Amino acid sequence: MQADILREKFLEFFASKAHKIVESDSLVPKDDPTVLFTPAGMNQFKREFLGFDCGFKRAATSQRCLRTDDLDKVGKTSSHHTFFEMLGNFSFGDYFKEEAISWAWEFLTKELKIDKESLWVSVYSEDFEAYKIWSDKVGLPERKIVKLGDKDNFWPAEAKTKGPNGPCGPCSEIFFDFGEASGCQKKDCGPSCSCGRFVEIWNLVFTQFNRKENGELEPLPNKNIDTGMGLERLAAVMEGKKNNFETELFQPIIKEVCREQPPAGGVSLGPLNAIADHIRAVVFSIYDGVIPSNEGRGYVVRKIIRKSILHLRGLGINKPFLNKLVPLVAEIMHKPYPDLKDRQETIALVILNEEQNFINTLNSTGSLFKEKFSGIKKDSASEAGKIAFELYDTYGIPLELTRPWLVSKGISFSEDAFNQELSAQKERSRLKSSMKGDVFDKKGLGLKIKDTEFKGYNNNSVEANIEAVLKAGKEVNEGVEGEGLQIILDKSCFYPESGGQVGDTGEIASGINIFEVFDTKKSDNFILHIGKLKSGSLKKGDSVIASINAKRRLSVSRNHTATHILQAALRKVLGAHVQQQGSLVAEERFRFDFTHFKGLSKEELKKVEDIANEYANGNFDVEARDMALKDARKTKALAFFGEKYGEKVRVVSMGEISMEFCGGAHLTNTKDIGLIKITQEGSVASGIRRIEGVTGDYARKFMEEQKLKIAEENKKKEVLARAKEKDKQEGVKINYFLQELAPKILGKSERLNNVNFISSQEEGLDINALRKLMDFVKEKAGLSVIALGSRVNDKAFLVIGVTSDLLPKGFDALELIRKAAPLIGGSGGGRKDFAQAGGKQPENFALAFKEVKGIIVELSKSG
Repeated sequence: MQADILREKFLEFFASKAHKIVESDSLVPKDDPTVLFTPAGMNQFKREFLGFDCGFKRAATSQRCLRTDDLDKVGKTSSHHTFFEMLGNFSFGDYFKEEAISWAWEFLTKELKIDKESLWVSVYSEDFEAYKIWSDKVGLPERKIVKLGDKDNFWPAEAKTKGPNGPCGPCSEIFFDFGEASGCQKKDCGPSCSCGRFVEIWNLVFTQFNRKENGELEPLPNKNIDTGMGLERLAAVMEGKKNNFETELFQPIIKEVCREQPPAGGVSLGPLNAIADHIRAVVFSIYDGVIPSNEGRGYVVRKIIRKSILHLRGLGINKPFLNKLVPLVAEIMHKPYPDLKDRQETIALVILNEEQNFINTLNSTGSLFKEKFSGIKKDSASEAGKIAFELYDTYGIPLELTRPWLVSKGISFSEDAFNQELSAQKERSRLKSSMKGDVFDKKGLGLKIKDTEFKGYNNNSVEANIEAVLKAGKEVNEGVEGEGLQIILDKSCFYPESGGQVGDTGEIASGINIFEVFDTKKSDNFILHIGKLKSGSLKKGDSVIASINAKRRLSVSRNHTATHILQAALRKVLGAHVQQQGSLVAEERFRFDFTHFKGLSKEELKKVEDIANEYANGNFDVEARDMALKDARKTKALAFFGEKYGEKVRVVSMGEISMEFCGGAHLTNTKDIGLIKITQEGSVASGIRRIEGVTGDYARKFMEEQKLKIAEENKKKEVLARAKEKDKQEGVKINYFLQELAPKILGKSERLNNVNFISSQEEGLDINALRKLMDFVKEKAGLSVIALGSRVNDKAFLVIGVTSDLLPKGFDALELIRKAAPLIGGSGGGRKDFAQAGGKQPENFALAFKEVKGIIVELSKSG
């Protein structure tokens, strides 16, 4: 593939110029608050640009990048992309303009053999030095050297007047000319014209100034070179294409979509191009550990997936299809990313899950519209516009679907209100994803001391020297008793919090001078021992003994080894798509996040736990090897999604069951885990599950607590069962008593015209017993109204029943209870044949019965 050859040629060329070839950084920049995604090749070299010595002065990369500022333009133009590769060469205070310009020209004209006549350049209007190099050194005709201003040829654009502060400088761009027959065809057409004739292929940035707060530009003591050349654009030029989407990087994807749904006549290529671009962006975002979600980077990926689905629907593909393009992307990008093939199944499943959810949402828009627009007034156009935006922003439902539904329901709609919300959201997005503050936000401590040497894999204590004492992040001469401090040593056995493993605790001591370490973290390449001086004082240069809490470290190591075993067990039970997405390895527990798309059943969880314990009890030695990254990638070792690895990596293996890239602390043999117990399983995000667990003594303690809990629950069940049995027996007795009582009550019947009135006051019967008694009395009664009352302590219960043969005559138990209940100080309710009431005046039952009797007399007269 042309792009693979170009990438390789570029890196080989600059390797021949003594550049260190550095592997592409992740799309998720580590410890960089200025950007959401990696937007350019220079981002991973900010420390070097700031003057930190990282062992090399020249570097070259092919950096994977992601930008979403022009998301709506993707597919509509020939060269806008979300995901792209940036070829770049960099100098950190080493070579400058002459070498950068000469080598760029040499690479393009000699290595790639691009016709010199097809190349033009631009320079910053005030950069006479660059102009002279192009003119005198390279020999480019002056008509082909175009001078441009702050917006086009200064980096960052217009930084002189608008900021941000920090390193900046002029730039020189190299353009490929497609010829006079292209673009606008005007005689004065040049690189500044946007007609398409000229395409910028390489930008050379000469970082020579530091912009200060007042806008002043002061010369940098060390001048830097930062260049960027889009691989997709270069591939188009070399393939003789005017549109990047016509190259081998995109055409296989576009053709696959067309095979699924041949485009109808007159269909724009824009959606096809956008899909081909977006699937690359999505695949590499997930490859770098970004899972679709509702916030941050995950929201961007979800948005790109949804845009792709809408493009597919516009082409007539209404089922999940985007996921089927993943193997094709893995094949196209196999040369630079061979391990992408191993992860393609997981990536495809993540995308499939998103597709199914969004397609289900789109298919149920009718009910969603009814819910969201319910109660809205038909003339509330502004409110409708805002709700339409909410549907777009939260659910991904485009305006093209919402607008017709509103029209069909006669609801007014304000597109201005929608667009205002959209503009506000874009601004919020821009602020989140763009640079915050200075381009080069200073990270770390900025200390000019040597890195801390970690000695903690095989040692619980080491002799060391104090390199720095910090208080509130600032270096101090000496720390005294009672102060909270951070101490940096020349070497340490304390593991700094990393990769999910918590930092070590312990103490640093020199005789009676003791510093208690509460936590350990990493900053730059220093290990920070965070804690408090327990006694005495410590200062820079002191010789000390650093000792970790070995018992705690053993528990942490036990949990860390268990997470590796757990991943192996999960992959065996659920499949190879299971990949670690995060973890917490602490003293008393562990947490493991992994890719899977539904909850685990009890049977699956038990199987995972059983296999994990089988592995743990398998007496496997835990071996760790330091390897070159390129060699480690050739093994079966699993890498953590999205993790940035250096040239050297540590590979931890446990027999044939597990092999992973891992820098953490582990046991020496799996049998020392003792026991693995899963305590909880649940969802973290769409497509991400979480298992929590314990090991060793904590596992045994958990099981003992579970046994006690089960025993207590069983005891409660037993007590409840006995109580139910007792209640049942009591119920039988009560029923027998009530059956015996019913005939006696029937004997109290008195005739009122043509109706029988039966009333009786009992003692100690609750409302349920009265209801049952009413049923027994009713069985033997006819043409009767029955009123039964009972006193329980100071409470009064009253029930009134009407036999079915009186209902047609207008007798109504509910009406009777409403009249009688107030007399016993209460209220009631019920049906025509039965009603009940409760009150606080049981002494008034006689009055209540008298009231009912009076009503019966009146009704029986009329009947």
